[in-house]
Amino acid sequence: MRVNMFAESFRKVTMLRRSAILVLPGLLVALITGACSSPPPVTSSAPTAALPTTVPPTAAPTSAPASAPTAAPTGAPTSAPTAAPTSVPTSAPTAAPTVVTLDPITGAPALARGALRQRPIVVMIDNHPNAYPQSGLDKAAVVFEALAEFGLTRFMAVYAPGITPEASSIGPVRSARLYFVQWAMEFRGLYVHAGGAPQALETLRNTTSLVDVDALFQNRSVYFARIAQRSAPHNLYTDSAALERALRDLAPEPFGDPEIGFLFKPDAPPDARPPARRIEYFFIYREDPAGWTYDPATNSYLRLRRGRPAIDAVTGQQLRVKNVVVMEVPEKPIPGDDKGRIEQMVIGSGKARVFMDGVEREVTWQKGAPEDRLLFLDASGNEIAFNAGQIWIVALPSLENLTIS
Repeated sequence: MRVNMFAESFRKVTMLRRSAILVLPGLLVALITGACSSPPPVTSSAPTAALPTTVPPTAAPTSAPASAPTAAPTGAPTSAPTAAPTSVPTSAPTAAPTVVTLDPITGAPALARGALRQRPIVVMIDNHPNAYPQSGLDKAAVVFEALAEFGLTRFMAVYAPGITPEASSIGPVRSARLYFVQWAMEFRGLYVHAGGAPQALETLRNTTSLVDVDALFQNRSVYFARIAQRSAPHNLYTDSAALERALRDLAPEPFGDPEIGFLFKPDAPPDARPPARRIEYFFIYREDPAGWTYDPATNSYLRLRRGRPAIDAVTGQQLRVKNVVVMEVPEKPIPGDDKGRIEQMVIGSGKARVFMDGVEREVTWQKGAPEDRLLFLDASGNEIAFNAGQIWIVALPSLENLTIS
């Protein structure tokens, strides 16, 4: 389906796009806007499949670095070619086929441990009221949801080329925070963002666990485009085709890590599923809740935003996942930070709740180091196995902000 008001402009780009743009005023918009990072520059060129009605490219501001960090991960070139090298294979070797674990009801793929044959792609996505509805969250294998500052949250979506579906639009893309980078490091993939907090950028410069794809670097900006329907900084987008081109350009070496991913199990049978339930939580302001309603027919959870269905901008469909995890993660302000940024203690362990099959389970989260996997363990210390499909991980300052009805 295509949105009629954009249909004519969509014919002029390489890939047809659809976008349903809804801008909600939201609570504390003025306060939140002042707390956000400075808008990233308009990119110097658009992805291969350009987004609808892109703003004509302009030069990056002089404050933006002219190149990516010199301490790039091994195998990453110092500049990004505009086309994929012909010698780089575009699919996994036939000797090592990807085994995809699928949700038996919706067909959604899961990031099963050992299934990766290409580096995953991790994207920072805006959750300011002016960024809603977002695009591409429905195509991710894993989504992290956590505070940025002043009650504003941000998403980090994990895509697995060859496993998760292609996304024709992903965004709006926003800036990095240290704790998101620390979560991302276990995936050993591309980290896609537009600038970030100083601590996050320093970690990206010094780690070999991630390939830095920062839209503010001129030789990375070719993987992004701006759309005219929204104002900066909420108008920076990318897509699966552009990001897979970035993967070929920046990290063409063979990849495989049997430790990346999650354990999965069969769904509970229909006669073992409880009636519909509602999960609701807030981060700072009780008046700004998010949550889920459990649907026993599909054994999945439907996303709510301020009590109303949260949708994808391209499909217009309500977001739906198979597993919801709510972690308790302490946070505190960064002393002296002029933008009111916070730090979150994501290395260590703490309490969590896992929701699947309509049931709430008390678990413990554990992450020993930034490069280590984030584990969810039951009372016996065994790792939780999820239902096949998307996993949505929420980091709350306190589990007291969580209610079940």
